[in-house]
Amino acid sequence: MASERAVETVPKTEEHAAEPGRTDQERLAADLQHLRDLLEGVRIGEARRFVKELQQRWPESERVRHYAHVLQPPKVRSRPDIPARSSEREWKWLQEHGHEYPGCWLAIYEDRLIAADPDRRVVTAKARQELRGEPFFLFHQPGSPKAP
Repeated sequence: MASERAVETVPKTEEHAAEPGRTDQERLAADLQHLRDLLEGVRIGEARRFVKELQQRWPESERVRHYAHVLQPPKVRSRPDIPARSSEREWKWLQEHGHEYPGCWLAIYEDRLIAADPDRRVVTAKARQELRGEPFFLFHQPGSPKAP
């Protein structure tokens, strides 16, 4: 059934440490692959919990630190120099069309897409150029980018 969800458990630290015959690099690679699998399956909550465990296992790993940073919940900051406006139109567009751009960063202004690309820098540069300082909605659509 479509409403059924597969549940995968995250390996426990004790089980992980007991893997015979594997090097630390192989265990780290397997952990990172599991994390990527969670993300590709859009299981963000599980990925956030798992990356905390990885930080304990691999405190020196640059990749683990990177994932821990990007998986932090978003922080919303207001700028008093920019008047507040509703983002209702952007959210509506995103609900209707966001799925068409898996794995891409999206710059949305009101009810139109300004730019979409897997590279956030490409999207923000195009949006800044086109909108000339107007605030825009920046969103990352989960999934794998479509092949060209």
